[in-house]
Amino acid sequence: MSAPDNAANRIPPGARGFDDLRVGMVTGVGVPPASEVAGPSLLSAITQAPPVPDAVMAGVRWEQGPRAGAAGVRAEGVLTRWKPARKRGSGRLHQDVRLLDAGGQVVESAFVVWDVPAGTDVRDDESASRVAWDVGSVAWGRHLAAALADNEAFASAVQTFDGSVGIRAGEEQVEFRIYRGSVVEVAKKSLEGPTFTVGGSERAWIDLLSSTKNDFVNRTQNNHFRSTGNNFQYLRIFKAIMLMIDEAQLAAAKEVPSA
Repeated sequence: MSAPDNAANRIPPGARGFDDLRVGMVTGVGVPPASEVAGPSLLSAITQAPPVPDAVMAGVRWEQGPRAGAAGVRAEGVLTRWKPARKRGSGRLHQDVRLLDAGGQVVESAFVVWDVPAGTDVRDDESASRVAWDVGSVAWGRHLAAALADNEAFASAVQTFDGSVGIRAGEEQVEFRIYRGSVVEVAKKSLEGPTFTVGGSERAWIDLLSSTKNDFVNRTQNNHFRSTGNNFQYLRIFKAIMLMIDEAQLAAAKEVPSA
């Protein structure tokens, strides 16, 4: 699947540091064919085209795609996580990068972690422009819960549910404690743990939020998402899960990730 690419959410040419970037921003660059000497084209492209010039790679997980061995012609990257460091003047970014062939199929993919310099003492930012795309964070959960408080269909769907719904994106997870038709708490962890959890990769959530429709069911059937825990309860309030995704997509659509 291609990156959620358009002129509005590409990393701007003048971006120099952490402050200039947002989750959901994309990069795209043509790459030369791989050679036996150079190794995988994607890893070469990643090192040659970081999100900003002074970004330092802190980790990478590389995988071959379903079209392994095909000629890659374009590398596409999507920023999937924005995390302020606990020290002055730096932050950490997660990026999903994919090498595509001429038909848009994945040849190679990589999950990359970057340490990026910042011009200021960057702290947690709960502004809508950052939080709307930061799936799995507590700040994202709080903003979503605020929107759900005014959603009568959601209240009806969870009127008889007493438990916690976990939403996981990569390694980040937030829980929504629900009782008598409303979200009563949003936290990293609840006392008894989630009744069930809906999880996917950071990139899977970015792609879903970027979609013009709520095609969560189709994406789940294609193994981009899965539920763990009490499957009966998951199915019983499945309508509520779809309404949560609807609200998350609306919030993301209002906050196109431009600097």
